[in-house]
Amino acid sequence: MITKGTQIVIDMYSCDKDVLSDKNKVKQLVEGGATTHAFEPKGIYFNDDDENNEYSYFVPCHRGHINVHVYPLLGFVALDIFTLLESATPQELAKALRKDFAPEKAKVTFLERGDFGSQYDMKPRRRNQVRAMYRAKRAGNIIFKQLVLKPKSL
Repeated sequence: MITKGTQIVIDMYSCDKDVLSDKNKVKQLVEGGATTHAFEPKGIYFNDDDENNEYSYFVPCHRGHINVHVYPLLGFVALDIFTLLESATPQELAKALRKDFAPEKAKVTFLERGDFGSQYDMKPRRRNQVRAMYRAKRAGNIIFKQLVLKPKSL
């Protein structure tokens, strides 16, 4: 299978409240993990929504990104890791951040992006409706009206 990149998405439930309530700690975990696992971070952006008591960090990386959305009151963290770098280790970063947030439950989704080896099974497959409409028009005006403009049955 020939793929272009790796994406790991983790939903973590009932995480350590002490970690989630400390925004600087979360920032250090994300930045440190990106550097340690060869993601080549280009910076870090912080978004704080005091009204809903949630915040997020976005780390653009060389040929990838890391997104962390934190909901301290719910004890929930949504993590998105994506990279095209072969030198990066997204699985190890996911394991490290999962350990740091210490969830009671976690749902992990692992995707290989850009699977060029199996294009035959890609969806959606759409049938062209133009040919059927053209045939109906050629059949004559009366038949066309019967087929297309038929009133809905009650």
